[in-house]
Amino acid sequence: MAAIKNITLGILYGLWDSIRGMTLVLHIDDEVNRQNAELEQRQLRRNDKDRYERARRSPSPVPSSAAAMIREEYAKQAEENADERSLQKMLSKKTAAAKEEQPQGEKKIAKKLFKCCMLNGGFTWLSIVLFESALLPTLKFCLTIFYGAQSETLPVVWGWLHPILSLLFGMMWVLPIFMLSKIVSSLWFADIANAAYRVRKGRPQLIPGISKLVADFLFSMVVQMLFLVQSMLVNLVPVKYVGSTLCFVHLCLLYSLYSFEYKWFNMGWELHRRLTYIEKNWPYFFGFGIPLTVLTNLSSSVIVSSCIFSIFFPLFILSGNEAKPIVDTTEISLRLFSPVVFISNLCFGGNPWSKANRLSAMQRQQFELQQRQRLLQRDEQLLKQRKQQYVQQQRLQQEQQMRRERSHSRSHTPQLGGHPHRYAQAPVFDAGRVRDSSASSTHSSTSPSISRPPPYYGSTLRGAAPLVPTPVPGAPKAPLTPPVIRQETGPDDWNL
Repeated sequence: MAAIKNITLGILYGLWDSIRGMTLVLHIDDEVNRQNAELEQRQLRRNDKDRYERARRSPSPVPSSAAAMIREEYAKQAEENADERSLQKMLSKKTAAAKEEQPQGEKKIAKKLFKCCMLNGGFTWLSIVLFESALLPTLKFCLTIFYGAQSETLPVVWGWLHPILSLLFGMMWVLPIFMLSKIVSSLWFADIANAAYRVRKGRPQLIPGISKLVADFLFSMVVQMLFLVQSMLVNLVPVKYVGSTLCFVHLCLLYSLYSFEYKWFNMGWELHRRLTYIEKNWPYFFGFGIPLTVLTNLSSSVIVSSCIFSIFFPLFILSGNEAKPIVDTTEISLRLFSPVVFISNLCFGGNPWSKANRLSAMQRQQFELQQRQRLLQRDEQLLKQRKQQYVQQQRLQQEQQMRRERSHSRSHTPQLGGHPHRYAQAPVFDAGRVRDSSASSTHSSTSPSISRPPPYYGSTLRGAAPLVPTPVPGAPKAPLTPPVIRQETGPDDWNL
């Protein structure tokens, strides 16, 4: 039930978009004129800016603007107060006034739509209607009067005259006018589609390359012609209502392709992408093509149906340009274009089962695989290069960080060339200096000297641990050898 609901909604949305998009013709010209006016204003601003830049760069020999305005006012006053007139000035004033009165917005797209209706409906279709409804009955009435209503020769003459006149009229008048109207209408259709695309999407993005463009155009024409033939062949199915239903579905999808083809062509979509898109989202495009299919099936004549198609087709171009298709309504892809695409490939590329084409397909696959491998190798090389660059950057950052730490530690560490200890140390005991001092004191004084113990530099408090010098980290350590203490001799041992 959910699948049927989605398909039904897709068909209804397509039908609504095809009718709603026709209202774009009412305001598309106003939008085109507004965009053109904005472009003109931008161009004028750009020109004024260029003039200002030129005037600022180089001094102008033209007098100042104030003086020029004063002179223009004097000239206008002189013209108004003059006693004579010039014919040339009068005509120039009239043309300037007519230009000012002319409306700025011109309905170009609406005019082209009206021309399409007049050319296809008012000229071709009307001529066919007049020939079949007015000229032939009038001629038959004249023959009836001439031969008589009960004459036996009248049916014979009319049986020969009616097909000959119809054939001559079709060959000499309808067919040339029909072909000319088709060519002119196709040009107008392209202008209408391009104008509508620029209003909604911007600048068209065509298929790159002239050769691809021409090949896509020719292949598209062949596919559309074959699909039209396929719809006629499907209509010959002997089962009741099945053939006509399949033909109706074919025509709906074909007319949707016609309507959206200008938009997709300007978007740069190739034919296989357009056909695949329609086959995957066939409920929406089936609903979109229903109105145009119903209108063209009102008449059994091919010429009249073509005229009706040419009259209403520009409106469906605008609808297709305005519409936003509903996608993913069903998972079933309706591959109706696959047979004609296969036949077109046979026409353009030969037999796909031939040995040459199979080899070319294998070569194409090998070439694609090689390209993919090259792309993968290039990506791997790029990844390796980026990884190496990242590792080098990390190494540089680590080296810079280590250098900063070293410089910071050096700035906070004292130099080894000065004091090797962290704190100030006590003076070293020298026994020779003490002996010299004691000898000098003995000679100077008569009283015997009292031997004193060597000075002790330690803690001032009794029982406290002595201060031990703490070397700086990294400074050379002194050898741990006991100091040599010289024994002093008394005065009795001295040789006087």
